[in-house]
Amino acid sequence: MANPVKLKATVTHLQQFGKDTYQVSFKPQSAVPKFKAGQFLHLAIDDYDPMGGFWPESRVFSIASAPGSLEIGIVYSVKGHYTARMERELFVGREVWLKLPYGSFIIDNIVHENQDVVLVAGGTGVSPFLSYLEMRSNSDTLFTSSNFNKIILYYGVREYELLVALDRINIWSGASTFTAHIFVENGNPVHQNKKNISFEKGSLDIDRIFKDSCILTNPVFFLSGPPAMIFSFRHQLLGCGVSPDNIAIDEWE
Repeated sequence: MANPVKLKATVTHLQQFGKDTYQVSFKPQSAVPKFKAGQFLHLAIDDYDPMGGFWPESRVFSIASAPGSLEIGIVYSVKGHYTARMERELFVGREVWLKLPYGSFIIDNIVHENQDVVLVAGGTGVSPFLSYLEMRSNSDTLFTSSNFNKIILYYGVREYELLVALDRINIWSGASTFTAHIFVENGNPVHQNKKNISFEKGSLDIDRIFKDSCILTNPVFFLSGPPAMIFSFRHQLLGCGVSPDNIAIDEWE
């Protein structure tokens, strides 16, 4: 595992989704440290003195860009003082400090040969899965046979406007090995279902997800989202007889 590196970076892209969700890209001013899909970073808005200064207040965010990218992306929602400050102060050209990589929520390290992958994302919890799917797409393994048979994404949001990277998900749905089920709690469906991607009104239902998985090959469930959701879903999957080895949660340490 790579040792975390502190580096200065510049905001290069900022896109708003709905009222309070943002996708941000940063261009590091030095070499991007090696990271794996599923890992996270620390973001500090205040300046940091690399000559022995204390690391400023920061927050952790899953990395939403593929390993090997020249820029590093995150997705965040405004929840609390720090993210409200990010909403006010981040703009294209703003310099920040990043510290990465961290975390063991690494899909490629957990999935074994001939296992299917079930990705369950609540809101901005889709971030590490974007990194993983982008990596697979870049290497063409999303569109060809890989170490496992299928990848299924279950992605739930409150409003349609909060759907992040929908354009990329539409592209990935062209792969025979990838299927996406998108759930929106409020409002009626505005997208048409098509091959390998569906849109439904409602919220994520782990019982349904488990039942859907019965046709899969020894699936591994990856859960990412609000803590209450992932711990509840994990408990329900265990109650359904899923092995703890086949459940991974995005738990920041």
